[in-house]
Amino acid sequence: MLLAPVEAGKNTKNVVENKKCENKYCRLSKNDLFLSILSALLLILCFNLPDLSFLCWISLVPLFVCLEKKILSQRIILSFIFGYLFFLGVLYWISYVSLCGMLILCLYLSIYPIIFGICVKNFHKNYALLLLPGLWILLELIRSRFFFSGFPWALLGHTQFQNILLIQMADKTGVLGITFLIVMVNVALSRIIIRQKLDKIAIFFSFFCLSIAYGYGFYKIKQNFPQPELSVSVIQGNIKQEYKWDPAYRNYILKTFRSLSLKANKDKPDLIVWPESSLPGNILDDYSLLQEIICFSKEIKTNLLFGSPREDKAIQRYYNSAFLFDKQGVLKTIYDKIHLVPFGEYIPYKNIFWFLSSTAIGDFSSGRQYTIFSIPGKHRKNVKFAVLICFEDIFSEMLKNFRQKGAEFMIIITNEAWFKNSTEPVQHKAISVFRAIENRCWIIRCANTGISCFISPYGRIKGQVEKHKRNTFIAGFKTMCLGS
Repeated sequence: MLLAPVEAGKNTKNVVENKKCENKYCRLSKNDLFLSILSALLLILCFNLPDLSFLCWISLVPLFVCLEKKILSQRIILSFIFGYLFFLGVLYWISYVSLCGMLILCLYLSIYPIIFGICVKNFHKNYALLLLPGLWILLELIRSRFFFSGFPWALLGHTQFQNILLIQMADKTGVLGITFLIVMVNVALSRIIIRQKLDKIAIFFSFFCLSIAYGYGFYKIKQNFPQPELSVSVIQGNIKQEYKWDPAYRNYILKTFRSLSLKANKDKPDLIVWPESSLPGNILDDYSLLQEIICFSKEIKTNLLFGSPREDKAIQRYYNSAFLFDKQGVLKTIYDKIHLVPFGEYIPYKNIFWFLSSTAIGDFSSGRQYTIFSIPGKHRKNVKFAVLICFEDIFSEMLKNFRQKGAEFMIIITNEAWFKNSTEPVQHKAISVFRAIENRCWIIRCANTGISCFISPYGRIKGQVEKHKRNTFIAGFKTMCLGS
């Protein structure tokens, strides 16, 4: 009987000591926080400075090392810190349009790194080399396809858009195949640090997979793909965003595009392209503006493609659209943008985000038709192509649908003046490179303030309109014969 109080005292002491140990274990060390933040910073550099994209192959190592053998609450916190900082650093340019929208979007996107952190614990296990890259690309796939209509931006593979040989495999695996390789190499390097010895199996397997990828690149780069023989000029007007919707600048805008188009027309292109929302107002409701376009098309005797908003009065809906006028000034084809920008062109889940309604650029409706354009080619009656507006080219399934409907090349018209001198145009161009390889067709980018360029079916960037020395884009044009 006398032993009972003694044993009870010992049990109480053990409980207290266990709680102390547990609280101490739950705390994150400065080293763990540093490693999590370091991974985010390295990835931010990869996306914003393409010449540093090689850092992507080691950027996740600090995160993986600090997650090793951590309890669930610690992995959640470290993964959130990494994810939120990473997306803020890459998508900071959204704040130029909507600061609140950017913060909410980054909070949502950080859920995916958290899920990754919840699901993983031991990077030193043999299954980690394949399972963890598989988990990462699964999360990127879900992020790309679901919620807010999908947001396939800032996928790890995008950082390698300049690595032409490696990314040729994207025609089979998409950008996620490149992401898989990046994560696999990072897992392999993490295992070496965690085990504190050379992991020959991980190194050999990573080298083997990369060798296959580069070998496939060497093989595909020597192949020829069917290409339309067509000459296209892109016009980069460099119209400031504050001018675009101001009626006082209407004549200035028209004069700018007219002057550049007349210069480009000396190259005798089959098609002249102006960017998204290049004309102020609703062209179909503005009779004088419509007549100016008709007369100009007749004057240059060239097909003219441009972007402008339009209203369908029958159903009282507004669309962000693309218009094609032929050489006789006849309106041939209209395409209405299908994928709208969340928190910009529309507010998703208005019953939840009602307080953001005033921050939206407009209240547009989505188009429903995958419209195919066609113009006469140099040796054929009709050359078919598709037009994507703004960021629609980030959705790979859209381009696949257009290709299945017979599009031989794609034109992206966009207005990135919203994002000033940020790195958004560089990030967007990187995505376009993958779309060209995946579909093995020319991608033509026509951007108001840049980056306007031609991207070959191999992902090579050609005919890029140059930047100004102060890192602002200048007005200009480029003409290129596809298939040359």
